[in-house]
Amino acid sequence: MPLDSEEIPDWRARRRELILGAAAELFAGREYAAVQVEEVAKRAGVGKATLYRYFPSKEDLYLESLERALGGLEQKLEAQLAPQQAPATARLTAMVSALVDTLSEQLQTLKMLGGDQSDLADRTRRVLRRRSRGTATALQKVLADGVASGEFRKIDLELVPLLIIGMVRGGIMQLGDRPRDDLERSVIDLLMTAISINPFL
Repeated sequence: MPLDSEEIPDWRARRRELILGAAAELFAGREYAAVQVEEVAKRAGVGKATLYRYFPSKEDLYLESLERALGGLEQKLEAQLAPQQAPATARLTAMVSALVDTLSEQLQTLKMLGGDQSDLADRTRRVLRRRSRGTATALQKVLADGVASGEFRKIDLELVPLLIIGMVRGGIMQLGDRPRDDLERSVIDLLMTAISINPFL
C-alpha cells in the first residue's frame, strides 16, 4: 500500500536536498559537461544508485537544481513584498541584491545559453523564462509601491522590471574576476539615480 504524502519520511526530503545542494555547488563552478554524477553523489554522501533513484538523469538533476535556486530567489523576493511598512527603496535594494547573488551562482548556466541549440539548453531557457515572470512581477509590485508612495517617479512598470533583470544578467556575464558586490552597487546606483524622486538624498 503506497504511503500518503504526509507519511513520506523526512529523511527522504533531507537526502533529496543534500543531493540538490551538492549538484548546485558543482554546476555553479563548472560547465555542465565537466560535472560527473559520481562527483555529485560523493559530495552528497550517497551512492550513485541512490542518486539515480531521486533523479533519473544528470539532465534532470541539473534542471531541478536550477529550479531550486530560482525558487529560492522567488521566496527572497516575495519576502520583500510583505513588510510594506519598509520604504520601497530599501525593499528594491534587497531584491536587486538577491537577484545578483542568485544569478551569479548560475553563471555557467547563463554562459551555456549563448547559441546552444541542444535540448538541454532549450529546457533551461524555458525554466529561466518561466521563473523570470515571477521575478518581474515581484519587482513590478515594489516599483509600483514606490511610485504610489512618491519615492519613485512615474515609470513604465512593464518594462523596467525586465530591464533590471536584463541588466543584472548582462552584468554577470561581463563581470569577470571582479567581486559581485561591485555589480550590485553599480546596478543599485544606476537604478536609484534613474527612478528616484530625490536620488541624492
